[in-house]
Amino acid sequence: MFVLEFIPNLVRRSVLFAAITLASATTQVTLAAAAAIDVDASALQQEIDRAPAHSVLMADPSLQVEVDETIRIDKPLTLVGLNMRLKPRLAKTPILEVLAEDVRIRDFVLEGNGDSVEQADRAPLIVVRRGRFRIENGQTNNSAKDGVMITPVPEYGDIEHGVIRNLTARDTIRDVVSIGGQGHEGLYVRHLVVQNIRSYGSMLRGPVEVSDGSEHVTVRDVYAESSMYGVDVQDHSRPGMVNRHIVIDGVQVRGCVTAIRTANRDFGHDGLTIRNVTGDDFRSEGQWSPVHVRNTRNVLVENVRLAGGPQDRPWVYVQNSDNVTVRNVTLVEAGTDGPALVVEDADNALVDNVVITGEKQPKRGVEYRISSDETFDGLRIRNVVAPGAEEAGIVVENLSQSGGLGSYMITDNIATVEAEAASERGTVERNLSVPPNRPKP
Repeated sequence: MFVLEFIPNLVRRSVLFAAITLASATTQVTLAAAAAIDVDASALQQEIDRAPAHSVLMADPSLQVEVDETIRIDKPLTLVGLNMRLKPRLAKTPILEVLAEDVRIRDFVLEGNGDSVEQADRAPLIVVRRGRFRIENGQTNNSAKDGVMITPVPEYGDIEHGVIRNLTARDTIRDVVSIGGQGHEGLYVRHLVVQNIRSYGSMLRGPVEVSDGSEHVTVRDVYAESSMYGVDVQDHSRPGMVNRHIVIDGVQVRGCVTAIRTANRDFGHDGLTIRNVTGDDFRSEGQWSPVHVRNTRNVLVENVRLAGGPQDRPWVYVQNSDNVTVRNVTLVEAGTDGPALVVEDADNALVDNVVITGEKQPKRGVEYRISSDETFDGLRIRNVVAPGAEEAGIVVENLSQSGGLGSYMITDNIATVEAEAASERGTVERNLSVPPNRPKP
């Protein structure tokens, strides 16, 4: 009996030993293949072509190389220390194009030629066509288009998994990081992390764009100065370009038009989380509010502090977005000509803990607006502090022909309330028109 039990144990141990030996051999081969190779960046394409897969190609970061044609990375490699610039007036030419999975690009400086080409001839500095990439610790300056553009093509299919982090850009004409699926063609970008992106002087765009069929993308720690926006989530007007499950956490802007915008059409965009946004010294250009969300279901906006916003529009504007929560918002010196915060045409909307502070006060504090011919339910407005609003601290207004408001609760606010569009299925109670110790005028 002992012998019969011993033989299976011996077999199991032999198999385990063989597996460990094979794993060790595989690791040794991988480490050997990943040996660092010093390369001549002026002949980088030839160096890439002859390098074994998984090699680490080390360039001299003190030597800048001028590029006059795109360098294509078609095998898993790590590129370190690139210092490259595009030839002036060279049209429609990226510096690098990633055509393989498991490519790493780090510790680099790339200079574009945005000051010498027209926008019709623009191109990003890095184009990524495959997934499982990592781009980090770099500078992308003077790009005519983007610093890094991630977008799929039919030849390779969806882009799955990637990390872009620790990038700084100056004078980028468009986005530092542009993520765009091709949802109208059934191609998507999924599971990306974008972190610590800083943009100075992005003339037409900003640090990060997420668009056109992007799913499960997380954007963290973004700074924009003298740019159009901090983060943009949008489509380009074609059905199928749907963005889902986007998380934006930590955006700081100064001297921009908007901190967050969603230039979405009503195509079914779903799942947007916006947290920890600060902004100051906004420019009054175009139509966008400092935080502007539209045409997206299941939205959370929280922990927002804005100052120095425009006078002619709301500072926070949420349009046609069901299941939306806006909470923990502070607006400083929000002396707008109309409402400071607007939620428009939304089922199941919660506005909670909004404080409008400072000597400059808006005509209206928080406004829930009905502009389409539908009946909306589930409105809750609570913990709003807007005692200084000229007309009313909280307004429910119906601008539609046949739309209306069903169930609603407006409670526990320090603000006057005007609920002209209210229905019989609602509650307005426990609201103070002025703070307890301030006499009425």
